[in-house]
Amino acid sequence: MTLFGVVGDLSLDIVVAQSGPRREGSDVPAKIRIGPGGQAANVAVRLARQGVDAALVAPMADDAAGRLLREALLAEHVSLRALPAARTAAVIALLDAVGERTMLSDRQTLDPAGVAPLLDGLDWIHCSGYPLLDDRTGDELAVLLGGRKPKVRLSIAGGSVPPDPARVSRFRARLEQARPDLVIMSGEEADALLAGRPARALAAAAALQPLAAVVIVTVGADGSGAVAEGLRLEAPAPQLPGPMLDATGSGDAFTAGLLVALAATGKSTWPPAADTLTDAMEAGNRLGARVSRVLGAQGRVDGEAAPP
Repeated sequence: MTLFGVVGDLSLDIVVAQSGPRREGSDVPAKIRIGPGGQAANVAVRLARQGVDAALVAPMADDAAGRLLREALLAEHVSLRALPAARTAAVIALLDAVGERTMLSDRQTLDPAGVAPLLDGLDWIHCSGYPLLDDRTGDELAVLLGGRKPKVRLSIAGGSVPPDPARVSRFRARLEQARPDLVIMSGEEADALLAGRPARALAAAAALQPLAAVVIVTVGADGSGAVAEGLRLEAPAPQLPGPMLDATGSGDAFTAGLLVALAATGKSTWPPAADTLTDAMEAGNRLGARVSRVLGAQGRVDGEAAPP
């Protein structure tokens, strides 16, 4: 069985769904949920719930938030390979009426020097885009990932890439250094990387093709598009009942669903065949859509394994 290692962030998420507009100096009723989050942790948890072995490499302090998160990860059967941190990260997600979110983040820097020994024994490394975007440590992390052992697969996803040409240029350089086998970006992130978003996911993926052997762009309700050697593929989003409640974590769920489906076919041949990649994208689309219909980045959906 493939052993996944997910590198990135772990945070205490505070999700706020207001009942109406803010009123300065007054009180607005809201639904507030507190629970585990962070892009890397979300992926690791979704992997574990699908029955695969997942280890999380992330900074975490021995404080109240860290102890809560450690307990939650153990319950999910995620192996935690923690890095020291001054405090455990926290994120506030403010939801609007249609489930889109604005995030206020107190992230912690990931120290690449401590990451290397924690990658031993992994078959597949998945790295969140956030630590690669960090100008304090991103260059060092990219070199570390690029020097991974032969036959260890590397995927990189997300990171809320800002529309800043200088930062985009540095991020692209780090991706080149890391040599990922697979890059996954949202439509908004592709827009930032391309300084002008193509109309469709497939067009965006084609424009980003130099980044990796396989590039996938997701656009939520419009599905996903992928480009690989000689392949141009699209996978529509499923039509599910009920409204989207919370987009937080749905992209991470897409990534986990995709990775599990790809790993299940073996990793001897890369890029995957067209039917393999299409099936994996559809699996990611399904899980991402279902997660968007529950509150919280790690809100449980039907079919996911529950902790004992």
